[in-house]
Amino acid sequence: MKIKAVFFDVGETLVDESRAWGEWADYLGVTRFAFFAALGAVIERGLHHREVFQVVRPGVDFSALQRERELRGNAYSITLDDFYPDATACLKLLHESGVLIGIAGNQPVETEHALHALGVPADIVASSASWGVEKPARAFFERVIACCGGLDPSQIAYVGDRLDNDVAPAIEAGMHAVFVRRGPWALIQSAVGRFPVPPYTIDDLSMLLPLLDV
Repeated sequence: MKIKAVFFDVGETLVDESRAWGEWADYLGVTRFAFFAALGAVIERGLHHREVFQVVRPGVDFSALQRERELRGNAYSITLDDFYPDATACLKLLHESGVLIGIAGNQPVETEHALHALGVPADIVASSASWGVEKPARAFFERVIACCGGLDPSQIAYVGDRLDNDVAPAIEAGMHAVFVRRGPWALIQSAVGRFPVPPYTIDDLSMLLPLLDV
């Protein structure tokens, strides 16, 4: 591939979400082992990740639960320690190569603020919350393409850990999709047999630059 722009998903692509999910388990008063098992079952069934809260606490209103947690001073956050070790190095090398770098995933607006505050080397930082559309909707990937200043979709790569939300819709939109096989979604979706084998698969982001030919 000869790529001029690379967009990254956030969770399990750049950021290890183990701490965030573990803190939800602690807050709900269940063991992390039980919570992660429930999350795995939700992923295997192809459900939205927030369905795990219904499994753990049936009938709960997630928005109300989130507000309650924020009022107690326990709001969602991202720190540099949450980044996978290969993520920052990859972003820096891409930045030095002159490639347009974007970060956009199914995330709250707070993620954008956190990434800006941390000084992550990216030209564009966006979220489903600010765009008003979530992956895998085609409109999300059309926004990605629009952010690239007239580049043809074939000159853009989207890097993510999910076959359903990242790889399949990026390919459908005409972009190159790179599958990062790590994190629960990647491992489970690779095993269930419901998705075609992705054209480009890497185990970590240190393998990305040679693949993109930048």
